[in-house]
Amino acid sequence: MSLTVLDTALLSGIHALLSSPGLDRLMTTVTRLGDLGFIWLLLAAILLCRPATRRAGVLILLAMALGLLFGNGLLKNLVARPRPYTADPGIQLLIEPSREPYSFPSGHTLHAFAAAFAVGLAGRRRLFIPCLILAAAIGFSRIYLMMHYPSDVLAGGLFGFAAAWAAQWLLKRLEPALSRSKRAENPPFDGKNP
Repeated sequence: MSLTVLDTALLSGIHALLSSPGLDRLMTTVTRLGDLGFIWLLLAAILLCRPATRRAGVLILLAMALGLLFGNGLLKNLVARPRPYTADPGIQLLIEPSREPYSFPSGHTLHAFAAAFAVGLAGRRRLFIPCLILAAAIGFSRIYLMMHYPSDVLAGGLFGFAAAWAAQWLLKRLEPALSRSKRAENPPFDGKNP
């Protein structure tokens, strides 16, 4: 059995089993939270405002940038997998079709998990669980709304984790240089210089 056949069967089964007017409204709202990474960019902006949480905000932005570059910019065009609704014209969409024609990996899911895992890797434990739950809900909404196959969402979650881990690795390498640069700009006052 090919991946596309399995994905299509899972997608149809999930939709047939769970579809309801209430869930239609909920999933439409949840997916919109992930549009353009809005909720995660807002969270990053809030975290950047306080010195104690600034590192988490930077990590979110860096993880999302890596996800955008490699997930949306490279992988989507490299794999070029059509979205489920283009393969089956009978699918009735609850939201507008995506401007991006390709499905793999799910960008909404990638950015959601990149941000959530960045929060966790930055040590913000109380915030991590709600972020992870929201990321999972956004990923599920993409399947429910027939925007992505289940494997697109699974890959988005895995690539999101990889983006957060890569962002943490990169930030650890950059922090000493940034710290030296900051000290050079603001030398300690020694009483000799006016």
